[in-house]
Amino acid sequence: MKKIIIALLLLTAISLSAKIVDITVLYTTDLHGNFLPVIDYDGNENVGGIIQLSKILHQQKQKFPNAILVDNGDTYQGSVTSYLKQGAPVIEWMNSEKYSIWNIGNHEFDWGIKTLAKNIKDFSGAVLCANCHWDGKSPSPLAFVKPYVIRKIKGVKIAFVGIVHPNIPLWSRQKLIKNIVVEQPLNALLRVMPKVRAENPDIIILMAHTGLDPEANELEEPLQEVIDMFSDIDVVIGGHTHVMIPSMTFNKVLFTEAGYHGIDLGELHLIYDTDSKSLLKKHARLIPIEPEENFKINAFPSVKTALQETETYKTQIVAKIIGKLGGLNENVTESPEQTLISEAIADASGAEIVFHGAFSCPQIISNENITIGMISKIVPYENFIVTAELTPNEIAGIFDSILEEWGETSFLFPYGLKTKIDPESLPGERIISLKNSRGKPLEHGRRYKVAFNSYVAASAGGRFNKLRSILERKSSATIDTDVSTRNAVINFLKKKKVYKTHTAKCIEQIKQEPGAFAPVTSSTPLRPGAVKLVEFAYMLPGDRDVEQAGEWFVVKNESVQNINLKGYTFSDGDEGGTFRIKKNVQLAPDENLVFCHTAEIFRKHPYAQNPYLRLFEYGKLAGRLNLGNRGDELMIIDPQGRLADEVVYGPSKKKWPNWPASSKSPNHKVGESLIKTQGGWEVNKEPLTLW
Repeated sequence: MKKIIIALLLLTAISLSAKIVDITVLYTTDLHGNFLPVIDYDGNENVGGIIQLSKILHQQKQKFPNAILVDNGDTYQGSVTSYLKQGAPVIEWMNSEKYSIWNIGNHEFDWGIKTLAKNIKDFSGAVLCANCHWDGKSPSPLAFVKPYVIRKIKGVKIAFVGIVHPNIPLWSRQKLIKNIVVEQPLNALLRVMPKVRAENPDIIILMAHTGLDPEANELEEPLQEVIDMFSDIDVVIGGHTHVMIPSMTFNKVLFTEAGYHGIDLGELHLIYDTDSKSLLKKHARLIPIEPEENFKINAFPSVKTALQETETYKTQIVAKIIGKLGGLNENVTESPEQTLISEAIADASGAEIVFHGAFSCPQIISNENITIGMISKIVPYENFIVTAELTPNEIAGIFDSILEEWGETSFLFPYGLKTKIDPESLPGERIISLKNSRGKPLEHGRRYKVAFNSYVAASAGGRFNKLRSILERKSSATIDTDVSTRNAVINFLKKKKVYKTHTAKCIEQIKQEPGAFAPVTSSTPLRPGAVKLVEFAYMLPGDRDVEQAGEWFVVKNESVQNINLKGYTFSDGDEGGTFRIKKNVQLAPDENLVFCHTAEIFRKHPYAQNPYLRLFEYGKLAGRLNLGNRGDELMIIDPQGRLADEVVYGPSKKKWPNWPASSKSPNHKVGESLIKTQGGWEVNKEPLTLW
């Protein structure tokens, strides 16, 4: 009897254990071809790298022998070793580690379609990208790419779906991507997900080469749209944004992202009940790849050979540097690095003007021989030179749009020009003076050869759309050269042999602060601008907080282009009643912006219930801005200190008929506002809620 009971207990235990399975997914992302240890963004040395990561990867594979291994893109671009062999060493390493799935990243396109097609063909696992397809002649370079793949692990069907960031056409020139079409992920998955569901998967994992925006601490918009639409996605493995996210939850979806350059290995666990067909638990963690003591290059022969060839190539001496290059994590001003890159591009292309910035380069090169490896730190990307023949007006238009990013890292300085600017002024008014390098005005009627790198010429992800649109004009005679910006620097320094560092000053910044405020009178000069006061309301006297919360005024952009309100000042002419906008506040053509003292209290009023009202709260900036009931003034001062618009109201029978001068009440009902019409200011009969 005891034997029977023991046998039954064993059978029960086996049965129970068969119901619950633990599925492990090991993943990497954004390796960027880095075999050797790297310095991370926080300055930690000798972390990550494929070789050190491999050791931890082997340990985890021994621990979880049924684990599936996947990579989430930006896999091979980014190191000299990978560049010399066009990604082949990384693909060979992935095959040796038996990677099952590779999701394409945006940097896979950096070396052209032929290179990508070869690496796709050479990879032994499945290659994913649901939102890329070929729209050219056969054979397609993406013939082996699938939108999704099914993997069966321990009896559980897992669908892996792959997407890449949709901005590839805004980062890469047509010369590189040819006839590749990159869709918005949401559009592609509306077509793909029904096919995925038809496979009846138990678990759906989205491999997304788009991730968490570290500045906003939220998912990038294309990914958030997907998560909002598809509630049956269980896990998102993110990438692209180079952040370390062990585990976060968005709309019940687990999100995880394993940094960059192999500094972390991602480990995902899915606890699944095979009887009830339910995912009981999902959790993820990141395993840091820390510095090894006595680090040695333990890699298979082809990678060892590639690394040896890389060392020979990187240590080639190019020139003698007199002075200093590098040493900065950010490059926001004119610098020796920016000057060197621009000089080299001008030399290689024959351009008279070069728009280019400088990249972060922590390594210091000071009064010593510079090698190709050092130059690769100064110019880390394989962008190509793009030239165009542009008129002075086109050059000014491009530079004015670039000034939107004044003060940002890698700002595009106009090498070959002498300029005076006020970056806080209005679009179209930021350039005060634009001359050539000899201080002479640009000649109208002639075209100048202007150079950019290919990333900028593609619009830099939509940041420079005006620049791109100008380059696409037939009259611009735009040429995509085969010369990379890095090779341009190498060849330039080789010719120089000895290079003395210097900074070419091309920008003089002139700051024009707003002038002093004086009471508005009939003789006050008015300089009408595109930003207009179109509505305002003042309330019955009462408690200051309540009274001010019930007041508002509205400005409108009456131009045909976006206007940035940064630098604009608003004032009632009284002490404590003035504030200046110090951040970027974009106003689209015909868009209204409602200014109120306290948004929370303002929203409680019936006329402020419209959730689509765009508000700007000024209470903390100008606590005493108060529109008087017996008359007052309200002024808009542009960034140059000029009066752009104003309203003066009060007991004037001519301007304000029916004004009850003997009363403290306004001449309209509480909750009604005054709007600007062709005939003057009139009571608005349409509530604010109907906007």
